Amino acid sequence: MLKTRNRVFRLSALSAAISSLSILAAPAVVHAQPSMLEEVIVTANRREESLQSVPLAVTASSGEMMQAQGIVDIKGISERTPGFTMGTFNPGQPQLYIRGIGSNEDGAGGDQSVIVFIDEVYIGRAAGMEVDLFDLERVEVLRGPQGTLFGKNVVGGAVNMITTKPSEETDLAVEASYGNYEALTLRGRASGQLSDGVFGKVSFSTRRRDGYFESDIGNYAEFFPNGYDGADALDVHSDSMRAALRFLPSDNLEVNITGSYAKVDKEGQPEYYFAPEGINPGYSYTVNNALINNYKDEIHKGIYDDPGFFESESWSLTGRVDYDMGDMRLTSLTSFRNVEAENQDIIGSLTSSGGTGTGLNALWSTVLPPGTVILYGDNAYEDESDTFTQELRLTSTGDGPLQWVAGLYFMTEETDRIESLGIGVDVALGPGIVLGAVPRIPGSDDQHNETTSYAGFGQLTYDFTDQLSLTVGARYTWEEKEISRVGIGDPLGLVGTFVVDTDENWDELTKKASLDYQMTDDVFFYLSYSEGFKSGGYQGTASNELAASTPFEPEFATLYEFGAKTQWFDNRVRLNAALFYTEYEDLQILQALVPEDAPQGAPSVLVTQNASDAEVQGLELELSASPVDGLTIQGSAAWLDTQYENFGVPAGYRPPVQGAGPSRDGNELRNAPDLAWNILVRYDWELSNGGGLAAQVDWRHKDLVWQDPDNFEVAAVPEYDVGDFRLIYTTPEGNVRVTGWVTNFTDEEYFLHNYPLNNTGFATPAAPRMYGLTVSWENL
Repeated sequence: MLKTRNRVFRLSALSAAISSLSILAAPAVVHAQPSMLEEVIVTANRREESLQSVPLAVTASSGEMMQAQGIVDIKGISERTPGFTMGTFNPGQPQLYIRGIGSNEDGAGGDQSVIVFIDEVYIGRAAGMEVDLFDLERVEVLRGPQGTLFGKNVVGGAVNMITTKPSEETDLAVEASYGNYEALTLRGRASGQLSDGVFGKVSFSTRRRDGYFESDIGNYAEFFPNGYDGADALDVHSDSMRAALRFLPSDNLEVNITGSYAKVDKEGQPEYYFAPEGINPGYSYTVNNALINNYKDEIHKGIYDDPGFFESESWSLTGRVDYDMGDMRLTSLTSFRNVEAENQDIIGSLTSSGGTGTGLNALWSTVLPPGTVILYGDNAYEDESDTFTQELRLTSTGDGPLQWVAGLYFMTEETDRIESLGIGVDVALGPGIVLGAVPRIPGSDDQHNETTSYAGFGQLTYDFTDQLSLTVGARYTWEEKEISRVGIGDPLGLVGTFVVDTDENWDELTKKASLDYQMTDDVFFYLSYSEGFKSGGYQGTASNELAASTPFEPEFATLYEFGAKTQWFDNRVRLNAALFYTEYEDLQILQALVPEDAPQGAPSVLVTQNASDAEVQGLELELSASPVDGLTIQGSAAWLDTQYENFGVPAGYRPPVQGAGPSRDGNELRNAPDLAWNILVRYDWELSNGGGLAAQVDWRHKDLVWQDPDNFEVAAVPEYDVGDFRLIYTTPEGNVRVTGWVTNFTDEEYFLHNYPLNNTGFATPAAPRMYGLTVSWENL
């Protein structure tokens, strides 16, 4: 059933509020008895600047703040950044959306719309984006298209992680954490001087936690005489290491070399079959509802005999050289990154019951009407990419009214991806009896893509007066993709049979202009215009040769934004705002569709299509305040109004859920909640022994978010509220911290992700209540 609503939110209703509302510059580190808020320095314009005087919508989170809030991954950052939403189709495919713009495309010839950068290095493949957040100086989230300085494909926004440099003084730190579900985290860092002008650093993070999604088939062991792998899923199992060398051979030369390694090895991601009231559910939901007592209230249980798996391994090497030449600095940034990932998603069961009365499909047939079609099989991929990037740029460092940045960029990326999709069909004949109607014979799409990208960019800022400045910039991008692929068809036609060898190139000039006015030391306004460009590409698994060989076109974004950054009450309160309107052309949409001539209940195929147009408008706010000594309040909120325009179901297909019309005009974009907000309140006491005690509550709300262009409730992530609590004791010496923590302390049942299939939502439940103790030590 298609859900619609009146669109009542418009920017005109918000403009009157701008003078009194604003966005938070990154929350400062919380200290005992804070007074004025600390200044936050960011590099969003490729130079160090105060965040309160940067004409961009940026949220910056310091490493200390992330540690204080227990943030260990990008998901934690997204929950505390206005307009930022993250879903996870599987562990290797995190889906990052900012202001409703992101990408689910996972093929070798596709790209993301929100890009992760580590020390300004482009991380393009989705499998390499989900990393542990450790040993970081800060994380900067730039919202909206960044088509000038960050450039390549940053049409939705950028997440820039800045790691800590090797320190000149000895720096030692270690942290251990233990919690329920056998959660164990160990992290450490050692940094300091190795010899005259040479500094080094090593750091590590290892995380383990049992899965919180469990199989209920242990209650039906008679159907599995040969045993089963009903392992708990949605676990955590990761290891990360980083080493760095910093050389200061002279006063005007600095060289930094960083190497990193990360490995993830975990169970797969079975889903909760989701069907809200009023929706005609598919058989998967019907089966689970019948076999699991009170299934609607047991969102962390399912019926599966094999959870599948995910494994990834990545390593990188980055070299940065900064050379000061009078009034300008030359920077060379060179990087190489390798990512290997392998994933298997089980669809129902991996094998047919074969009519023997054993196996998962035989169990399902005990509660399904005779004649019901039961799908089984898997969707698996192996993905490896090698990415080389080189950037050269010159940055002015003088004190004159003109400041500028100019540079050249080169990237080459080779991606090998083989995706197999094997779906078989059983038919329920009676309790415990099934007919193997179509055997599972996997089809595969073996893709090899080479991307070559060149760009030249420049940006300058001119100060007309001490208060008024103009910034203009542009970037020219040329990109080519050469793809060869071989398709081997499966019996159901989900993967086609073809041999394709083709290429395409695109180029675009993206521009930016902003005018900013420093009205007083505490009030800063800006008005900006910026463009974004995401190159075209080729979709992933294709059902025929035409889909495999036809590129989708680039997408474009045009942003108009007004912002205010303010400080009040002797810098005890920061209250800022960003009001924006963005137009998108040829938005790239990956969607699950069913061929028009396929029978009811047939599995869907993936189709990537350019939606003609989309509009996004909204208001983002952030707050940081220390109204009295010891009390800290931080928060943010985002209102979004999004809609597709001139966008319909492509010819020859129908949606995977009944009830959709041919047009999606007026439907809302994916991962774009109407309202999302968070608030953190912390109070610090100074104890009589000289130590400190702090209590902290962090509460978050997110409205319903659609996960498909047809806006089906069955495929949506319902609205939720969730809160965390932390109690922190710091010793009198200040170098030991003991933290007791509870995440999701109300034990809210909510979801991280969802997608439609056969009138059912395949939803990923979020974690239940988690609790534990963390002890950290550092030398001071």
